[in-house]
Amino acid sequence: MNISNSEFSNGELLQLLNETDISIVITAGENFSSANSAFLELTGLTEEDLKGRGYRRAFDSESIERITRNQRLISETRKKQQKIRTVDRKLLVGLSHEDGRKIKCLMMLNLINTETEDKWLCQMIEQPTFYGERGERERVEQMVRLKDYLLNISQSLIRLENIQNFYSLVLEAAEKTIEQADYCSIMRLVDNDKFVPVASRGYSWEVMEEFELPVELSFSWMKLGHLLDQTIVIDDIDSLCCPDQTLVEVQGYKIRSTLQTPILLNEELYGILSIDSSLKNAFTEDDFNSIEYLRTQIQIALENQLLYNKMMHQASHDELTDVVSRGAFEEQVITFLRNRQHYESCCIIMIDLNDLKTVNDYWGHAAGDRLLLEFVRVMQKSMRGTDLLARLGGDEFAICFFSSQSVQFIERLTDIQKYFVEHPIAFEDRDVSCYFSYGISFCPEDGESYDTLLNKADKRMYAKKAELKKKKLKNDLHDLRQTV
Repeated sequence: MNISNSEFSNGELLQLLNETDISIVITAGENFSSANSAFLELTGLTEEDLKGRGYRRAFDSESIERITRNQRLISETRKKQQKIRTVDRKLLVGLSHEDGRKIKCLMMLNLINTETEDKWLCQMIEQPTFYGERGERERVEQMVRLKDYLLNISQSLIRLENIQNFYSLVLEAAEKTIEQADYCSIMRLVDNDKFVPVASRGYSWEVMEEFELPVELSFSWMKLGHLLDQTIVIDDIDSLCCPDQTLVEVQGYKIRSTLQTPILLNEELYGILSIDSSLKNAFTEDDFNSIEYLRTQIQIALENQLLYNKMMHQASHDELTDVVSRGAFEEQVITFLRNRQHYESCCIIMIDLNDLKTVNDYWGHAAGDRLLLEFVRVMQKSMRGTDLLARLGGDEFAICFFSSQSVQFIERLTDIQKYFVEHPIAFEDRDVSCYFSYGISFCPEDGESYDTLLNKADKRMYAKKAELKKKKLKNDLHDLRQTV
């Protein structure tokens, strides 16, 4: 594991360390640098204790010798530009808790790249049966290996913009830590009746991207009779179904056993993490624990991304109408204008809903919200996916068309206004049509900057608004304007 200080601020690194349950201490030579909350809990020490007494006071003398020796070996190997052996990074150490307890741990040494001095990130996992049987040691080593991969994943996740990359990293970790994992996949539940792959390893993606698995034909459903709600191991898939029913075989893959765990979001099934093998009875209890740990990490990552996406959406969209807000509209249009080719054009339409204030004052703001939502609904039905509708605030909206074909929609504005007249909104004592005024500016004819185009469209809109207010139209609020 290589971590460059230039990649992380101190705040990011500290946040990362405290979000993992692996005990971690960072050292610089003989000096203590930092420790996460899991390490402080493991030793019963505080950062002040470690800074004052030195982090090595937490280890027994034999462990200090082993740590020093292995750090020297790793440093020398790095200077020779040779590959660092896992056996040199991994060692057994003894810790002393402040209450007198002796704690045995498996440590992984990671050299941090810096421009000034060597720093060491030391990961520790408590091993209660330190001198136990070989199987126990192998189990702990597997978990250390898995958590080592996941620490790398967590570091990558800080900058991952696409959850697909995270899926790939998780499946790589599963493949490398579960010995008999021939195939790995994450299947997403769609419409509560089928699974579709979102990531895989071992399988050909050309096959998987066209693959859909009805829920009733999934291995977990065949075993449980319902949607997966717990981690399961199926040691012999042939015992569940006839060979010609095994859909994966039809695709050219022979699976004999599988290890599957549900991915739950808000207690609802989001999908399945599946580890498949071409051997019967391929998976162990350690593999079961590993996939449970992976499941937890996936759920945390998805929940964090969903929260992040929600926050980003809220920051860039109008709360009531869910169209983009002024800032997001400005940013997207400016980006287009800055990068557009000479043959590319666009136009901006400024729109003002007439009498929104009158509706608010006469029937209340809930009625005004109905008017706004109906306007947005009708406008969106008439727009293409590439068109951008924004609420600039109050009764003002804007549309940007990123192509010369925009004139085709502009010609429909009259038809849209006619629709609103023929389909008024029924309030308590009368019907109200959603009248609007608009002004249009064209790029490059009217200018090539955002401010210029917006200002010209705005002036033309207000000219039409003043003209429209002088007219008495069907279902408008001309009479109420005089009294409210």
